[in-house]
Amino acid sequence: MESPNLYIGLMSGTSIDGVDVALVDFSNQSCKLLCSLLYPIDDEIKKKLVSLSVPTSHNSEYRIELMAKLDIIMGHIFANSVNELLKQNNLAKEQITALGSHGQTIRHRPDYDHPFTLQIGDPNIIVEKTGISVVADFRRADIAAGGQGAPLAPAFHNAVLHSETENRIILNLGGIANITFLPKDKSLPVIGFDTGPANTLLDAWYLKHHQKLGSESETNFDQDSLFAQQGAIHRPLLEQLLKDPYLHIAPPKSTGREYFSLDWLEKHSNSLSKTITKQDIQRTLVEFTATSIANTIKNLSIENINTYACGGGMHNHFLLGLLSEKLLTRVQTTNELGIDGDYLEAMTFAWLAKQRIENLPGNLPSVTGASRLKVLGSVYL
Repeated sequence: MESPNLYIGLMSGTSIDGVDVALVDFSNQSCKLLCSLLYPIDDEIKKKLVSLSVPTSHNSEYRIELMAKLDIIMGHIFANSVNELLKQNNLAKEQITALGSHGQTIRHRPDYDHPFTLQIGDPNIIVEKTGISVVADFRRADIAAGGQGAPLAPAFHNAVLHSETENRIILNLGGIANITFLPKDKSLPVIGFDTGPANTLLDAWYLKHHQKLGSESETNFDQDSLFAQQGAIHRPLLEQLLKDPYLHIAPPKSTGREYFSLDWLEKHSNSLSKTITKQDIQRTLVEFTATSIANTIKNLSIENINTYACGGGMHNHFLLGLLSEKLLTRVQTTNELGIDGDYLEAMTFAWLAKQRIENLPGNLPSVTGASRLKVLGSVYL
């Protein structure tokens, strides 16, 4: 028998480290993560997605054809991830009301004259292979109403993580870092925006140079910043990175890999007179991430505020330690609030699917800058 309270959320973020799949029970006005998994994306597919998401990159295929192929491939990957979750947990498709698929972002340009955002992963394929209704294309309705189309998670954060006793910052450390300010005073607006890069530059630089240095690793990222800690902060580079215009424009704002790319980094590093070691650049990038986030939070000028991290970067103890030092208070994780930080974003899209099925708004105009509340997403039956 179908339960009207079970939804699945799918998220593949800027880091492209796999598909986060979350089964969420919204019974009795609660939000409970029942089960989850991280479904892998093949390395060759990752490389093509990265190539497609960076405007200045080159590849041997026509980009439109490559995008169309990856749209189909990602549709199959998303569908397979859902079916694997159902199989592992002995669940039937009939038990799921709907699933929310964020898709894989390959371009996000909310500030263009004709603003747009583009996610791929054909929802028609997901429906066909899972037999479950799909809600997808969440961001464009907000952009049509004059918003940034991102971030969307703050509406979910406000629904499940608001506190009447403390001011909270929910800090997502994915490829891009974004914050949600949840004031304990409900009469104050929720604020949320992308602060700049979190893991996207750290991962890209590490992957480009790690194996060339002859070091072996089982991971595709600088685990706990161990490689970065072999270097020193390069102050002239750090100062230059911190002058980037994006960091100093007022919200609402959002960004992505297409802006904070290796080309962006190398343009800055190459402009300096002396060559910088790879380890020093990695260490400087960690400092840049921590400083840009901490400056943003401090500039809110909110007293007695607690910060809770989620996303892959919450496992980087070195980064969290730097943030704690700069904020003069321990940065905690959303796990300490009872919400698994590894799957918070996937849970967001389960919630957004529920909002769409129930014809309820999914955005916060105070966050995205949209002219009004909007019901988000298209339903594929």
